[in-house]
Amino acid sequence: MAEQIPYAVAASLVNRLASAAFREFGRIYGVMDELERLKNTVESIKAVLLDAEDKQEKSHAVQIWIRRLKDDVLHPADDLLDEFAIEDMRQKRDEARKNKVTQVLHSLSPNRIAFSRKMAYEVEKIQKKFNDVVKDMSVLNLNPNVVVVQQTNSVRREKSSFVLESDIIGRDDDKNDIVSMLRQSHENQRVSVVAIVGIGGLGKTALSQLVYNDGEVTNYFEKCMWVCVSDNFDVKTIVKNMLESLTKEPINDTLSLENLQNMLRENLTGKKYLLVLDDIWNESFGKWAQLRTYLMYGAKGSKVVVTTRSKIVAERMGVSVSYNLNGLTLEKSWSLLTNIITYGDETKAVNQTLETIGKKIAEKCSGVPLAIRTLGGLLQGKNEEREWIDVLQGDFWKLCEDEESIMPVLKLSYQNLSPQLRQCFAYCSLYTKDWKIEKDELIQLWMAQGYLECSDEKQRMEDIGNQFVTILLMKSFFQDAEIYHGDIRSFKMHDLSMKVAGNDCCYLDSETKRLVGSPMHIMLKRDAIGFLESLSSNKMRTLILLTDFSEKLNEKELLVISKFKYLRVLKLMRCSLSNLCDSIEKLNHLRYLNLQECEVVGSLSTSISNLVCLQTLLLHRCKVEFSTIDISKLISLRYFDIEYLKHLNRRREHLDLENWV
Repeated sequence: MAEQIPYAVAASLVNRLASAAFREFGRIYGVMDELERLKNTVESIKAVLLDAEDKQEKSHAVQIWIRRLKDDVLHPADDLLDEFAIEDMRQKRDEARKNKVTQVLHSLSPNRIAFSRKMAYEVEKIQKKFNDVVKDMSVLNLNPNVVVVQQTNSVRREKSSFVLESDIIGRDDDKNDIVSMLRQSHENQRVSVVAIVGIGGLGKTALSQLVYNDGEVTNYFEKCMWVCVSDNFDVKTIVKNMLESLTKEPINDTLSLENLQNMLRENLTGKKYLLVLDDIWNESFGKWAQLRTYLMYGAKGSKVVVTTRSKIVAERMGVSVSYNLNGLTLEKSWSLLTNIITYGDETKAVNQTLETIGKKIAEKCSGVPLAIRTLGGLLQGKNEEREWIDVLQGDFWKLCEDEESIMPVLKLSYQNLSPQLRQCFAYCSLYTKDWKIEKDELIQLWMAQGYLECSDEKQRMEDIGNQFVTILLMKSFFQDAEIYHGDIRSFKMHDLSMKVAGNDCCYLDSETKRLVGSPMHIMLKRDAIGFLESLSSNKMRTLILLTDFSEKLNEKELLVISKFKYLRVLKLMRCSLSNLCDSIEKLNHLRYLNLQECEVVGSLSTSISNLVCLQTLLLHRCKVEFSTIDISKLISLRYFDIEYLKHLNRRREHLDLENWV
């Protein structure tokens, strides 16, 4: 898999080195020339990154160069400058609380002189590493003249007009056919199975959602359940998820399969139900036979709808009816394409010349809605005939034929995102399939990684993050958006979209057999915590540890976290943090700290009061003690959300809210 380009890190380094604050910092410590030379070197590398991204697909040497640049140079340089900035922020914060005499004495202290020497030495060392990378640039013939895609300005004009994924075009007949099948009786079967079969991107999930939410269907069945199965066909997990869909309540993970079976029997006996099992990959008859025994409690006429890409899966499940989903007609394909291009605005029209080209593009998509939506997003805002012809005649169509896949279309759309957007989207591969991504949390995570650089002082990182989310929705990288009072709350990613995003991020659970590459951003469940021992202590930037409400991590399991000293994001659930507080205090680079249902002995605020980079502090249902004077030391804090506070020591009534959102 291709390496993720660290464009945002390079841009952040250049911006930081060029900032007035860092120039002043360099003047104070006598390293202005060294920092200026470092800035020029980073700029020269940043200029060739886009060309390197294009060439790495065909050149293993370029791919190795990118990996070395990331692991050995750019990220260590980012960490080094971060350490300098942290030291400077702490000194300025502390000096503001001292009198003038103390400030003068502090400026002459041995610690400050020693830090100045260390800084000069470390800058020189990292400069040598950069020089080695620059030498290889000419050998690899990397071109600095590749044009950078810019998209932020266009989204301001169309900020609230993206097309919702729920506006599905061209599937009314398919929906009516399947609804009719669900009403048919199968005399020899109490519970019958209907399979929707088709290639990836055809819209099987979207169609089954239309059916599931149809008024006629909800009135016909007494109970309805929706379970996303994907490639982990675990019978106990499926039964548990069925119960959660039925009861709308979380189910204890420690319950045995027998207990879950009894609960399912109580809920389904004598009831005519509909169960949708979305995205089935399992070809094992044995697993399906085991699950099927638990589905026989319902009344006659109950139905199971499965969606799958494989006809073999449908055959192994012994389906009563197999519905082969075809592509959209040319007329419906063009209707969907124009709907995306015009942001769903029926008053807008495509001129005759572009319509002729557009219909040929729609025809080449072979009726696959995801491909049509993706190319529609690519053509948004493009009004020149040449731009449309470039898409029509693109080399990626031949790749689509060779691979019998729409992945080349998705890659083309991904490559036409701005470098900052690519980095933000790639970060989303942290989430697993069908995960409901909360918009506000994602933007806070992007901020923590430094992906949302502001071009002027009037901009807020949150505004840029919202613009990026809107663009990714318009271009169909995100889907199934939930909107409340006009504001986007959450969304999901299509599983095919995740495959274009590189391997810097990963989700780990009990099904994970081995790590691919050396990821920097990890979301994992407790049963995969053993993988943490094998991860590089210097590379990790994100650690999100998930536990079910029946689990609780012990202190010994958490000790490994202390080795990841460059973390920007840490999220823990249901942990005892008595001994970990000292470790959190040493995570100087932390920008995002989220603790849910954690127990802390002592004052957490004392432990984190020196985290001057911390932007987001979320404490939900935690037993913690807090002091407002400690919180006031968190000079970068923008979000502070706390529930069930154990004790608040109000030694200082006033908190500086200048940066808070």
